[in-house]
Amino acid sequence: MKKDFFLCLSLMITFFTSGIIAQTETPELVTDRPDQTESASIVPIDFLQIEMGFLYQQQKFTDGLINVENNNLILGSTLLRYGISPRIELRFGGEYFSGQNFLNDKKSTLQGMQNILIGTKIQVRSNEEILTNAAILVQCIIPAGNENLRPNKFTPEIRFSLEQEINNRISLGINLGTEEVREIGKYFYSYTTSIGVVLSERINSFFEIYGMIKEGYTPSNNFDCGITYLHTKNIQIDFLVGTTLNSNIIDWSGGLGISVRLPR
Repeated sequence: MKKDFFLCLSLMITFFTSGIIAQTETPELVTDRPDQTESASIVPIDFLQIEMGFLYQQQKFTDGLINVENNNLILGSTLLRYGISPRIELRFGGEYFSGQNFLNDKKSTLQGMQNILIGTKIQVRSNEEILTNAAILVQCIIPAGNENLRPNKFTPEIRFSLEQEINNRISLGINLGTEEVREIGKYFYSYTTSIGVVLSERINSFFEIYGMIKEGYTPSNNFDCGITYLHTKNIQIDFLVGTTLNSNIIDWSGGLGISVRLPR
């Protein structure tokens, strides 16, 4: 009788402690930087994720007798993501822009806040064999910040994020999106395609092609690649370099960033 009692008691303790361990186990850290492809995963419920970085970009092109050079520095690019349910996160972000423009060697500068956004990401599919993960992003750039960098009206965007795991080391991410630029009454369409490769337990790499199609403008197509390093289970450091695929312009960029997830 005593043996049966202690056996039942030990089984109950094992059951409840394993449940507590499963609930407190920290999920894998998945970020939306440094590439342009937004992940199809969301931040776990009640976690706050802070993703920050800076990017340097240089552009050069010639239009007839006009020579143009842009040296742009994006500082403090920050995205806050907070999980409010098992399938929904809230998003808020913005960045500080500092740019120098040379028009036939005549210099001008522009600085200020830009791309201040609010939105949400909704996960509609997760951990499936075919189309592993899928999510919908609905967000809006608001008319705040430097008046020369911000839109005059709210600019809504919707984006579909799709992810397919090829094997335990390689994954494919695709984004398809559209935004309404109300100031000019036109729609812009964007795409991204990113291949992620696991190099080690802590280091991942990615290779990405992305671009935008604008009504009345020449389409832009770009390439970037980089690595991420998982310093701890809640801290990731990243690095990227990129360039344009358009032949009529010289354009390259490089950046560093860090993402921190605050525990509950």
